[in-house]
Amino acid sequence: MDLRNKRALITGSSRGIGRAVAEALARQGARLFLTARDQSQLQDIKSELGSSGCAIDCARADLVDDHRVEEIFERAMSFLGGIDILVNNAGLGIRGEVVNMSLDDWDRTMAVNLRAPFLLSKLAAARMTPQKSGWIINIGSGASQTPIAGFAGYCASKYGLLGFSESLALELREHNIRVSIILPGTTATYFAGGDPARKIESQPGILRPSDVADSVLYLLKQSGAAWTSVMNLRPLNPRRGA
Repeated sequence: MDLRNKRALITGSSRGIGRAVAEALARQGARLFLTARDQSQLQDIKSELGSSGCAIDCARADLVDDHRVEEIFERAMSFLGGIDILVNNAGLGIRGEVVNMSLDDWDRTMAVNLRAPFLLSKLAAARMTPQKSGWIINIGSGASQTPIAGFAGYCASKYGLLGFSESLALELREHNIRVSIILPGTTATYFAGGDPARKIESQPGILRPSDVADSVLYLLKQSGAAWTSVMNLRPLNPRRGA
């Protein structure tokens, strides 16, 4: 599949997996609209990829705000002229036992990890259905299938994202729209306040954001007759050095 000039909206794209996905799609010639919470980091990647010839725009957004999510989507449509690819990557992980977790933290986790992907997928699907094509790729987690003590809210949201993705896929496949979810294992990102360099130091063989981005490209370039609904992506040997 030729991705040149395909129109892509990517959330959580200022660093980590989202940024790696943006860079990978830019190398394929896609047109990009990026959103994240950090405006300065967004501007950095816009300048970097724009200087290489990528058609790119960005806007800061906190995905907790439904109105802002809708506003960002319409701004993306204005820039891109439509949508072929939606990557719901933005995620929030708040560590804490359930008895100590505030309702605000629970609600914020659900809003970013599950409510925003629902809303953006709903908006994107309405655009993709008439054109009879499109890809929606959700970035889940190993926690979509495996519980983790101290991350009950995160796990609940990612379990929910898995169920949502598979159900949505069955609704949209008749319109030639593919919905997939990638479930990465331990990855060198800033998740839950971690430091990527320290994660690599302690577990040299963990996944890099580029590994997840390569998986996104794989899904987008599959045969038109094929569809991968769930991709489990695991480090081969997380404690082994390179």
